[in-house]
Amino acid sequence: MPAEKSQETGREGVFSAKQYLESTTHLRLPWTAYDHESMCKLQRLDGSKKVYDLSGHFLGQRRHRLYVEAKKYSVVGNQGSMYTEYLADIYSIAARARREEMDDEAEFMWVTWHPFSQGNWPRLTHHEYIREAVEEHAPRLKLPTNEGKVEIDEDLCRHMSERLWLLVLCDRQEELVLTPEELKTAMLNLKREGA
Repeated sequence: MPAEKSQETGREGVFSAKQYLESTTHLRLPWTAYDHESMCKLQRLDGSKKVYDLSGHFLGQRRHRLYVEAKKYSVVGNQGSMYTEYLADIYSIAARARREEMDDEAEFMWVTWHPFSQGNWPRLTHHEYIREAVEEHAPRLKLPTNEGKVEIDEDLCRHMSERLWLLVLCDRQEELVLTPEELKTAMLNLKREGA
């Protein structure tokens, strides 16, 4: 697939994910990497930065920040390896936030249009899978070591599994999405914004 087509498909995926997620009436995702990159950027333990496709927050009492990575794939591709890298990154970001006493309990969501790692599917959001991903990517993340062994915070892995979402969408789901006008009417009546 030419790079331009791939980039356009990716962009379509980001805006489709945004429309679908906001139409649940539980999320507001005002920032995309395309127009507000700084609002979608987080810092890892080593100081490097990661930009997510979408950023916003849950509505109502929850109010946690949410960072979304959207992958509009029509085949499995290399999503399995990309996902383990993603898990290692969110662990590193949360570890940095904890270290600096700035952890705002942000949640992270991977949205795809094609399932991947089917043999591991039941484990993909489990804390042990997160730990395995962190171990695999430890050299890149420059994680702290003790006597040559990488120090992984098991409690943080468990906590991250509770803050992790994995969704599979399909193009046809767009038929179920509220229109902008319907969403506005729903939000006025639900009053989630001001909660």
